[in-house]
Amino acid sequence: MIEVDIIGQLVPNPLTMIVQLCSTLVLFLLAKIFLWPSVSKFLDARSEKMQSDLNESEKAKQDAFADRQKALEQLNEASDKADQIVSAAVKQAKEEKAGILAQADREASAARKKAHDQIEAERQAMYDDMKREMVEVALAAAGKLLGEQKSEELDRDAIDAFVKDADSYGE
Repeated sequence: MIEVDIIGQLVPNPLTMIVQLCSTLVLFLLAKIFLWPSVSKFLDARSEKMQSDLNESEKAKQDAFADRQKALEQLNEASDKADQIVSAAVKQAKEEKAGILAQADREASAARKKAHDQIEAERQAMYDDMKREMVEVALAAAGKLLGEQKSEELDRDAIDAFVKDADSYGE
């Protein structure tokens, strides 16, 4: 059988242990002296870079918020201006509509008055023609009945007077 020293294998040699501890201490001291300042510098620089990036992002966030507020204000102003323009256009359209309707009403009134005056003038002319025809018919009838045409001027005056009396009576 093979004889194996298990305890000897499990417990390290004290001299090897001391040498390993000394070499670890030397490595640690060398790393602290030569490596730690550059690592510390690198970590500080990285920390400063991160902080500056955070500050820049916060500033950008605030700028974006300010720009958003400004854009909202401009949008509100544009909306208000648009509302004012629409209101002004509606008001102007209503005023123009009222003006057009008033002009149309005046023109219609003028046309009605003109038509009424024309009808009245035609009626008066027709009435005058009718009176003249009545006078001529009466004179012709009187002339045929009497057989004389000598006093035609007197008869005409008498009939005109009669027709005027009839006109004043009818009105």
